[in-house]
Amino acid sequence: MIQQCLRYAKGYVHINFYGEEKERFLNLCSANDIILWKLMPQGEGQMACMSISDFKKLRPISRKTKIKIRISKKRGLPFFFQKSRKRKAFFLGILCFCALIYMLSLRIWNIHVDGNITYSTQTVLKYLEQENIRHGILKKSVNCAEVASMLRREFPNITWVSARIEGTRLFLEMKENYNQEQEQQTVDQESTPQDIVAKKSGTVMSIVTRSGVPLVKVGDQFKKGDILVSGTLEIKNDAQETIGYEYTSADADLYARTSYSYYDEFPMEYEERIYTQDQRNSWFFTIMNYRVDIGPSPPEDQRYDQVATTHPLYLTENFILPLTYGTIQTLPYQIEVKQYTKEEAAAKANTNLYMFLKNLTQKGVEIYRKNVKIDTSESTCITKGKIQVTEKITTTAPVKIQEVIPERTSEE
Repeated sequence: MIQQCLRYAKGYVHINFYGEEKERFLNLCSANDIILWKLMPQGEGQMACMSISDFKKLRPISRKTKIKIRISKKRGLPFFFQKSRKRKAFFLGILCFCALIYMLSLRIWNIHVDGNITYSTQTVLKYLEQENIRHGILKKSVNCAEVASMLRREFPNITWVSARIEGTRLFLEMKENYNQEQEQQTVDQESTPQDIVAKKSGTVMSIVTRSGVPLVKVGDQFKKGDILVSGTLEIKNDAQETIGYEYTSADADLYARTSYSYYDEFPMEYEERIYTQDQRNSWFFTIMNYRVDIGPSPPEDQRYDQVATTHPLYLTENFILPLTYGTIQTLPYQIEVKQYTKEEAAAKANTNLYMFLKNLTQKGVEIYRKNVKIDTSESTCITKGKIQVTEKITTTAPVKIQEVIPERTSEE
């Protein structure tokens, strides 16, 4: 492919040659480093391709071998420019196109953010736009070190940022300490005296206490708001009298048997979209933030869905042009009212229940028993019941500081 491009750039000719000493002619061409390609018979002679420079060396060889040579075709940029030398508008267009490409290459047309977890790409781009770092900015106006520093200052969870420019793209690679807030909360909890309290009522199934005083044991029932592990430690004397208190941050793993009330209701009638065969495709393209639609718009009184496919234009791998094009597929549909059968309604109700239980399981809840009933009527399908689970239901609350009232002595 590269060789073909080089031949086209330098120019080459198709020749036909005739004579009785064709083999001697080819041997002399090889001896003089004259390259022929696409050599094939044509009538009484032969046809071949050769470069312009090699064609100029043929005159002495053709005289020796008495071979007649005729040019049948001329190909390549030299012949194209010679033919088009009077087309000033054409060359002016090429010049303007090259100037436009050069001007576009001086700007940033794509900002690529990678490694972000806590902060979305749109959040990062919106902040950069506030700092005048936006698509279309001159590359010389972008200080990569300053951009990285700004991002670290604005977003505390970002611990490392690398900014670099490749072609017309600004690459931002970052690493986040997304556990920083959780770690900070843990530090605060450890430094502040805390009680462990119940978020909901239940029965203790297991408890492992690392710090604090457990106030419940396995099998005990409790209510919402009860203190399960206290962060208050009593200091007693030899007579087992409380003479003071120490405070700590209670820490324990407590799992309890609790229950969820499940209720789900949906109508037996439902609407289904029936897509018609009258599907239409239209085109659109964007220049910067401006969009142009090509093709008729769907009627306002028609119901339809649209699926858009966008394709950015690349000049090279990293040279993204501020131009995009795409297609819009319009899918007209009609609404048809249908009714679930009892079997279909039961299947849908079971699917909804499965998704509810799956969501609980993903949160670390262990399903123990479920007692759910599905009732269907002509108008509605109702699913309700109780789901017993084993889960962690604790939270923390600041301890209440106890006052120590000194006992009066007999002398007093």
